[in-house]
Amino acid sequence: MTIEDQQRIDELEIKAAFQEQLITDLNDELIQHGKRIAEMEQQLQRLIDHVQSLQTKDSGEEEPPPHY
Repeated sequence: MTIEDQQRIDELEIKAAFQEQLITDLNDELIQHGKRIAEMEQQLQRLIDHVQSLQTKDSGEEEPPPHY
């Protein structure tokens, strides 16, 4: 194996190491985004439930007589 071959192998190993780190970083970020999306979905569902309960409460009330 020549020095040039060894240099090329070293460069490829360095690139592979950087790519592995990048994949790990991106995976961690993706996991965090997934957790945040799940939290936001729960918040949205609670908001929907709250709005529906308000609508149900409002529709259950009688309207005041016309002379009011």
